[in-house]
Amino acid sequence: MSSQTTTRPSPRPVVAILVAVLVLAGVLIGVFTGSAQDSSSAPDGHPAPDVSFRLFDGSQATLADYRGKPVVLNFWASWCPACVAEMPSFQQVHEEIGGEVLFLGLGVQDTRDAAEAFVAQSGVTYLLGEDPDGSILGSFDGIAMPTTVFIDETGSVVGRHSGAIFEDDLRELIGDLFGV
Repeated sequence: MSSQTTTRPSPRPVVAILVAVLVLAGVLIGVFTGSAQDSSSAPDGHPAPDVSFRLFDGSQATLADYRGKPVVLNFWASWCPACVAEMPSFQQVHEEIGGEVLFLGLGVQDTRDAAEAFVAQSGVTYLLGEDPDGSILGSFDGIAMPTTVFIDETGSVVGRHSGAIFEDDLRELIGDLFGV
């Protein structure tokens, strides 16, 4: 008769997975609710990075092209639930004050087809461009999606918000930062 030894699996991998899931859930909740505000280490009041990007119409642009007008720069992606949730708010505020403030959305690490399909479905009409590798988001020290950067008419960063932002809060921030 052979003796059979039963080995119990270690609970360590299960505990590690649970901890990882809880941490990830906390990060996602923070991003979706906007509680991760002002996460950038770069101080406001400094010039915005001189970045160039391709617009959805195929032309090239830089942030410097828009000096003279306040800019609401929103980093978004079709694969980001919080980004999808906030887009109607950006469109609504753009329709109300788009003549006084330029709205610019940059799709981050998204395929062109997915981004364009999402934009067509969402009805967004403000200026849209691409950040295919996330380098422009990184140049603003962005780490969360979505991230919104507020740039004054001189080209200086005057505010930022990490996480989803909706109509009333977006209007309030624009009013506080740009006097619009």
